[in-house]
Amino acid sequence: RISESECDNVRRLLVKSSAIGGLANTDLVTEAVSENAPTKLAVYRALKAAGFTGLLTTNTSSVARATFLADRACDPKNFALTHFFNPVLHTQMVEVVKGDMAEAQGNTVIGFLKGIGRQPVETRDISGFVSNSILMIYAVMALRLLECGARIEQVDQAARELKLLPPLFSFDSWKPSIVEDVTRVMFEHRGDAFLRSSKLLTRLAKDNPVFYAERLANAKIYDLAEARGQSLDDEGVKHALRASTIIAAARVAELGESPATIDFIATQGIKLPQPPLKEIDGVGASTVLDELARTNRRLGSAPLAPPKLLTAMSAERQTFYKNGQPNPWLSAYTERAATHARH
Repeated sequence: RISESECDNVRRLLVKSSAIGGLANTDLVTEAVSENAPTKLAVYRALKAAGFTGLLTTNTSSVARATFLADRACDPKNFALTHFFNPVLHTQMVEVVKGDMAEAQGNTVIGFLKGIGRQPVETRDISGFVSNSILMIYAVMALRLLECGARIEQVDQAARELKLLPPLFSFDSWKPSIVEDVTRVMFEHRGDAFLRSSKLLTRLAKDNPVFYAERLANAKIYDLAEARGQSLDDEGVKHALRASTIIAAARVAELGESPATIDFIATQGIKLPQPPLKEIDGVGASTVLDELARTNRRLGSAPLAPPKLLTAMSAERQTFYKNGQPNPWLSAYTERAATHARH
């Protein structure tokens, strides 16, 4: 997958260290250990004890920056989140949370990422960033559809027809156990119950069975799904997959992210065919809520909750954009919601 010259670079430039103290004098450390805050914090404390004073970034998928800083294991002015998109060899986008990082240090992180051929996009400190906020809801929806009687090939074919990433095919590279970890952390941070609504995900995470073996769907997955003879029509599967992406995008806006950032990452980073928030504006929030209600009737228990933001938009006939710019109403709404939450 990589050229011979890139292989040579690895051989010449990759330097092993048998102890973490070997990193003490480096300018920048990017940590990529397992998606577990205590494990990551233990690394930061060990770096600090070894005398490391450089820039520190974490390639987390779901843990918020504020969680790491609460432990005081790292220096806020030198610490950023850098979420590299997967597969790392073939994607350039990196979501970056600088927070209250010192300006010069933040610029150095951005410059470093650009220098290695990446496309950094600054985001707010939201668990799951923009990318996983959409992809994890989408992944769980795909599993819920299997639990409702959909077939593996049916779900992936519906996604392809929508020009979306085939979710169950993708699970074979994502790994259910990793999705389980990421959705658990996101739920702990955000309280979005749908992220933890799939019993199938918990079962899959134990052994990480593949969805496809030699291009054929793994029939054993159906035993784990326990659909008991149910079935879903193709249009219902399509509606559910589409609804999951645009509802998830609206939820990120509800948490305070800029509509322009959400739509940019959604289309350029995770390759949705249309900017989801502009798509909502095109059909209207009321229509999207009606479509979600139909999907939830198919799911039965543990529905995908509509963001309160969309309900307010529908009632007040508001949109995410106004005259081509983010709607000022949106900022006022999220500020009111944040103030209410604090009190």
